[in-house]
Amino acid sequence: MDEKAIQLDMRKVGMADRLTRIFDAWKELKGGDRLVITNDHDPKPLQYMLKAKTKDAFSWEYKKQGPLEWTVEITKLPPRGDLIPEQLEKREKLKAALKRLHEAGPEELEKVKKEVEVYFKETDPKELALAEQELIQEGTSRQEMRRLCDIHLEVMKEQLGVKSKKIKLPASHPISILKDEHEIIKRNLKKLKATFEKVKALGALDKAARQMSTLKELSHFFVETEKHHKREEEGLFPRLEAHGIIEPPQIFKEDHMGFLAKKKEFYNAMMAEQKDFEKFVGAVGPIIEYLTKDLEEHIYKEDNILYPMSLETLEKDEWKTVRKKFDAIGYCCFTPADFKK
Repeated sequence: MDEKAIQLDMRKVGMADRLTRIFDAWKELKGGDRLVITNDHDPKPLQYMLKAKTKDAFSWEYKKQGPLEWTVEITKLPPRGDLIPEQLEKREKLKAALKRLHEAGPEELEKVKKEVEVYFKETDPKELALAEQELIQEGTSRQEMRRLCDIHLEVMKEQLGVKSKKIKLPASHPISILKDEHEIIKRNLKKLKATFEKVKALGALDKAARQMSTLKELSHFFVETEKHHKREEEGLFPRLEAHGIIEPPQIFKEDHMGFLAKKKEFYNAMMAEQKDFEKFVGAVGPIIEYLTKDLEEHIYKEDNILYPMSLETLEKDEWKTVRKKFDAIGYCCFTPADFKK
């Protein structure tokens, strides 16, 4: 199941021939294949032309945005033709429920959540992800979809937790490894919060030497956990994308970028010489608050949506390929046992 990628550099093609080259290449692609276009200006009009001229669903992601060079990756998504009418109707109802949440004002949000609750309680993680993906393709921004995720996760929390606990896998399975790492990361998030609270309570850097040493160790640990995200991005996400699940991995990637920036900021602060207690607390406090809240929520989404969706989507033989990629990248929290089917 190797996806195809066609690279087109439009800067080397005459204006009269550009659209012909693009649409000829597009016809060669199957579901999951990608067209990567480099241009000398924003190719945004092409997005509207693809929607108008083809019936294909696709995702659109900028890899570079000017000023002299623009690169966009366009992925052709598998057709929905394999869905029976009942499944299509269910997805449309789910999308309508998501749209209602999107459009609800603060004063009516709780009422709308209760009214659409039934659509989420009967939905599995994969179906939810595909409905979200179609909404993004229809114009909903990833930022807005991320906000909607927080809302409908609240509605689905009990149901998702029960399903997630039923998953039984050998310890050597890639998903088991990721979930076990999550447990270690969560323990260290609690330790991070408790240690920082102790530093604040002591009120002076010289009184908190032991706690500052612990914070340094934790800053190094959280930078090292980037291997966890890298394995997801390079080992797991490409397999999901090959099955036509494009947008959910992109949302998680954007989350990863935000966490990496904060982890590096925390690490640099801990490695620098600290002399002023108030400045230290003021600089590091918001970073720790962000990590302990947002990273914890991110882990919940992965455990209860991303991983069950991946298990439902990938074929059994694909997990061996995923594990090989994991081994090549390396691990951050422990060395797992050899892979067993």
